[in-house]
Amino acid sequence: MEGVIGIEIDIETIDGKWKVSQNRPLADRRGVAEDLGALDRTEAAEAAEAVRRYSK
Repeated sequence: MEGVIGIEIDIETIDGKWKVSQNRPLADRRGVAEDLGALDRTEAAEAAEAVRRYSK
């Protein structure tokens, strides 16, 4: 394949963004938290708590 080359990039930092439905209406955020809370998974319960915390 002519013209295709590979490169290697060293990653020095990674910046993340915390996103828990803050841009959605309150009713949507409550629904997200309720649905996540209904799942039988620790990660889902933690995410539901984060949505509730940032929905006040």
